[in-house]
Amino acid sequence: MYISLNSQNKTWWTHTSLVPTQTHQKVLDIVNGVDSFQNKATLISTYLSLEAVNRIPAAKKLAIYFKAAAVGATFFGTRIAAGSFYQRSTQSEIGKLLDGAPIWENKFDVPELDKKFFFIDDDNNFEPSLWHHGINSIEKPKVFYKHE
Repeated sequence: MYISLNSQNKTWWTHTSLVPTQTHQKVLDIVNGVDSFQNKATLISTYLSLEAVNRIPAAKKLAIYFKAAAVGATFFGTRIAAGSFYQRSTQSEIGKLLDGAPIWENKFDVPELDKKFFFIDDDNNFEPSLWHHGINSIEKPKVFYKHE
């Protein structure tokens, strides 16, 4: 998985295959936690908006489609806001984990080690195969990420 990192007021790119397996798994756990966070935030805000449109006297008098629009707007707004909030709040933690990882300025220059030396052989039950194009080295990175 490609990860964007900010350093020296620039966006740099790395891939999780370039870090140790434990670090890779920790980064994946953090990144995959966004769905759980979004679901919880959306559930709470939707419940509160339903309570608001059914208990506040001025909102009780509104037509049902206005109530539905208010609840729907709350649902989608919370979903978007929770996702961006989670990404901003975990950026520092991911940066600490990826301290010292090789980084590239262009996303397309980042090698994926899991695809660079192997390929998935569809004739062999989609197993990784070493019979590939013979690449045995990658371009050395010029910069390593330093968490600030």
